[in-house]
Amino acid sequence: MRLRSGILELTACLVVIALSVVGAVSAFVTDLQRDIDGLLLILVCGLMGGLFSITLLLLAKNHGWLPHLSQSRLRKPVAVKERFTGLLAKSRAAKAEHEM
Repeated sequence: MRLRSGILELTACLVVIALSVVGAVSAFVTDLQRDIDGLLLILVCGLMGGLFSITLLLLAKNHGWLPHLSQSRLRKPVAVKERFTGLLAKSRAAKAEHEM
């Protein structure tokens, strides 16, 4: 777990998510959702919160902060390596046959 390497991105994501939640709550508290301005405020807050939540999830996955999501990522390069080795052997065999 390398928390220090992504602390700036983590902080930025959490701040934007918190501000979007505060904005959406304020639209409901001030009874602004009945107006077009309130509707747009709620939609923009939802969009920003959703996008930065996805970014936060991907950041946590890439830095290994979510171990159950990182294990599947570690298995894939082995399969890709085996597939690449098999394709490389096939292409070398085809090239050798072609040169004969």
